[in-house]
Amino acid sequence: MATVPPLQQRRYCLAMTSAESGPGFSLSYDLQLSDLTELLAARPGRRRRRIRIVFSLVLLALLGVAWTALTIAFDNSSVVKGSTGAPGWMVGSDIVIWALVVLYASAAWRLSPKRLARRTWRASPQLHGRHYDQIDSRGVTWTGPDGTQMFQPWAILERVRETEHAFHLQGGNGDVRATLPKRGLRSPDLILALREFLNHSVGGQPSPASSDS
Repeated sequence: MATVPPLQQRRYCLAMTSAESGPGFSLSYDLQLSDLTELLAARPGRRRRRIRIVFSLVLLALLGVAWTALTIAFDNSSVVKGSTGAPGWMVGSDIVIWALVVLYASAAWRLSPKRLARRTWRASPQLHGRHYDQIDSRGVTWTGPDGTQMFQPWAILERVRETEHAFHLQGGNGDVRATLPKRGLRSPDLILALREFLNHSVGGQPSPASSDS
């Protein structure tokens, strides 16, 4: 469990007492496209897949450049003495490599968090508007603009990943279950107390990417 520095003990205890008797923290905010983008970017499975695709794309592009340069050299007798032109299989290889580059580039684009966020935003008008989050000793309750509520207990929330703008609550497999935008708090002064409360509630095991600064 995370240790609370002495100077923060009073604030932390007040937050815990509030949570035990009712809502510990309340967040109110208008969902923004940037919130969806950050949520999608924080999902580890999609992020790892996109990294692999981009890595493969870079390798294929480098191979394509080198192979195309070699093909052009064979077509230039002043570069390759006695060459009668690049053989057909080399030209065919160029076509295959660059076709794969286009394919991988398209896959990377489809997995772009910004693109996926825009699609979700357009397809889900019910997300537009005011959102309300309640964090207490039981778990986290999200209330959408249309009144729809979703509750998740701490038992299924195992890690906290913090970014500059939000806290991402992750399940056991690393999937992001929900995002709590920091701007939803009544005051930026509550960010520290919320950070401590979340880390305590998920067992004090924040992910390595969490920021405690």
